[in-house]
Amino acid sequence: MEELQGYLEIDRSRQQHFLYPLLFQEYIYA
Repeated sequence: MEELQGYLEIDRSRQQHFLYPLLFQEYIYA
């Protein structure tokens, strides 16, 4: 189970790193 927990944590942080640049792009180009 611990492996799964670690994987979810990594996935969540990766999603944030993926979303923030998109938000910044929208903000810069808007």
